[in-house]
Amino acid sequence: MQSTKTNIEDIRLLAWTLSKATANNQLDVPGEYTWAYTQQNSFSEVRSRHRSIFSSGNSIKDPEVIDFVQNLNVSKFLLDPWIVEKFENNVKSWISASTNYKLNNFELFKYVGFSAGTQESFLNYYLMNSSKRMRIFKGDYWWHMDIWEKIGMQWSYIEDDDIRSGDACICSYPFALTGDKHKHFDWLVDECNRKNVGLLVDFIYLPNSVGCVDIDLSAPCIREITFSFSKTFPVQTAKIAVRMLKEKPQDPMQKSNDENICNRLSTGLAYSIINQFPVDYMVNKYRDKQMHWCTKLGLTQTKVVHFGLGDDYTVAGRGDTNTWCSPFNQQQGRYNLGMLFENEDLLKKVNLY
Repeated sequence: MQSTKTNIEDIRLLAWTLSKATANNQLDVPGEYTWAYTQQNSFSEVRSRHRSIFSSGNSIKDPEVIDFVQNLNVSKFLLDPWIVEKFENNVKSWISASTNYKLNNFELFKYVGFSAGTQESFLNYYLMNSSKRMRIFKGDYWWHMDIWEKIGMQWSYIEDDDIRSGDACICSYPFALTGDKHKHFDWLVDECNRKNVGLLVDFIYLPNSVGCVDIDLSAPCIREITFSFSKTFPVQTAKIAVRMLKEKPQDPMQKSNDENICNRLSTGLAYSIINQFPVDYMVNKYRDKQMHWCTKLGLTQTKVVHFGLGDDYTVAGRGDTNTWCSPFNQQQGRYNLGMLFENEDLLKKVNLY
């Protein structure tokens, strides 16, 4: 965790500058979400936006990837009945090509399926485990807890109770809060094996990680794994992800795959990307930039290339009800450095680089 003094005032100045640049359409690389833009260039809206500048978990908006995507004719994939199969047949070798992590016994996951974002995989996991109690570590992806609350599912943080028969677990690896292996991950695998409890491992930031993931996927409890493209490449709203299982699932998502009615536009986009960019593209390009900004801002460099850890610059005057997007989002000490990488020219002009 954090070992240096966070430069809170420098971070606030950067956050305010980027928020103002967003409002005035002055970013080097614009964002893609409406919540990232102020309706009016007013003090209150800029202040609100500046609190969430570093909060997102999404990918670096790399200009080369954006340029490639913008010049790609994805409409042609609508007429290609084999495009989903092409992607599914090639994505495992693409993931396996990196030496930055180890997925031991990866070959056991024979059933590969396109997912409309990892959220589609998660929703099907909830559905197929609807009679069970969902379990998750504090600090993991807040969307899970938010949805469980809204649909009335049983759930409990892993820290708050024993793993019991009748539970179903989820854990991100690298862990969403820290960009590293969760300190109790190995214990969780052992407990799930002992209690015959399923564990979905979400490799949410895997391609952007270095020296973090070393896992034996032969563990009986690990029956399902997921990979998100939106955390690796700037294709967030294309909803691209992959789900893999040891045994063929029998859920609505698999039915769509069997009928060959997946989103061919998104699958074609994904297939094009993995043929153009290596899996460790972001790590190779941005590792030095991560070091620069973590050193400058007094953040601890994580094993995920676009994250740094430090004190929360938004804590003054903020309660849990003012967390970004969800009351379960407690990741204010995890800084997404993407906007700093993307806007170097802007920040150099105003002497903040």
